[in-house]
Amino acid sequence: MLNDYEINREQSPIKYHPIISVLRLIASAVAVYCIILMAPQMIDQIYDTRESLVDDSLKIRVVANSNSVTDQNLKNEIVDNLTPIFNEIKYNEMLAVNNDRALAKLATVIEENYAEHDVEITVGQHLIPAKLDVNYFYPQSLYDSIVVTIGSGRGDNFWCSIFPDVCEGPSAAEKESVEEEEKGEVVFVIWEWILSLFGL
Repeated sequence: MLNDYEINREQSPIKYHPIISVLRLIASAVAVYCIILMAPQMIDQIYDTRESLVDDSLKIRVVANSNSVTDQNLKNEIVDNLTPIFNEIKYNEMLAVNNDRALAKLATVIEENYAEHDVEITVGQHLIPAKLDVNYFYPQSLYDSIVVTIGSGRGDNFWCSIFPDVCEGPSAAEKESVEEEEKGEVVFVIWEWILSLFGL
């Protein structure tokens, strides 16, 4: 059997200094007031900065010859093969490094592998159609861009913006099928636990 022990607690009253307490309260109130005043301005600055980055960021397009299955497959193959170079260009842009070597590499790869498809690379200001991303809307405008045009360039295009890191991936139908596969069955854990208590 365990012995009973008497527990003695030492009573040490907490000492409060009224002036320091009042000063802390005032300082806290002033800090909260300043945060409330500055928050809208800071949010506006963040959005302005983000919009300017979206507008100023380099765009990359690979435009297919047409919308035929063969031409679209060729476009996708070219995008897959050029993605490492596109990534290099994106990193150089973000680090403000000269892209001449990456662009030369891009031209070399296209010349060596796709010369028979009449692929043209243009760098500079291009009129890019409006694009709607999940978070941003890019109005039709002239943007600094690299455009890889295959043949007549009348097909759907691959599109990528350096900032934010937005790239147009699979078609809408492919996206929907992928999303449906990823969704699976949604389970509410607490409800399942309650049902298990009653053997349901």
